[in-house]
Amino acid sequence: MSTASTMPVAPSQPALSEPERLINVFFAPTKTFADLRRNARWWVPWLIVSLISIGFTVVLDKQVGFEQISENQIKMSPKAQEKMEQLTAEQQQQRLHGSALFFKWVFGYLSPLTNLFFIIVIAGILLATFNFGVGTEITFKQSIAITAYAFLIRGLHAILIAGAAVANSDPTTFNISNPVATNPAFFMSFTDTPRFIYSVLASFDIFALWIYAALGVGFAIVGRKKVATGIGVMAGWFVVATLAGAGIASLFS
Repeated sequence: MSTASTMPVAPSQPALSEPERLINVFFAPTKTFADLRRNARWWVPWLIVSLISIGFTVVLDKQVGFEQISENQIKMSPKAQEKMEQLTAEQQQQRLHGSALFFKWVFGYLSPLTNLFFIIVIAGILLATFNFGVGTEITFKQSIAITAYAFLIRGLHAILIAGAAVANSDPTTFNISNPVATNPAFFMSFTDTPRFIYSVLASFDIFALWIYAALGVGFAIVGRKKVATGIGVMAGWFVVATLAGAGIASLFS
């Protein structure tokens, strides 16, 4: 008798309900991502994050105002401030108004489309990375689902930022780029710290690292690889994204 025929078969994980999948992303992510092999439904987390994003936009608009947010960002960039000072008062107001409308709509009320675009792009990049670099056989639908569920963590971060906006009594001091104390850069001076260093430190954000880790776990579980392998791949992407972002920030500071 062959040894294989006498080996017990490991029980498969029971199918999860949608609420269970959503909750387990935060507390037992391996269960959620394992369930994506059974059903790679992705639209529920995308819809939740989109609704949070719209609510986030409403809060920022009422508590701070997008023109004020744009003005705050310009004040923190010497190059942008220098260009602004070269304009007339009317042109400055037009520039602020245009910038405010862009962020309010593209990254605010149209966030369901913006979020979907970023989810698809990130899913495509990571699909290629894991399938060709690690040897997984993940489908594009599964990749989108992994990314969409990991983005639920981003929704939690948005809720925290909205709370910071409500608690902030002075809209002129609100820094949309780094509004809450979830990374080392928050405790440093934005204007006095070299922009490259500030950007690198800001990248070590609790929520950003959590998302990278969730993506690593998700692609490893669905791709039937070791979790350490998935985390290692995402650590590589973290280094690339951090250095690229810091370099760009230095150029435009």
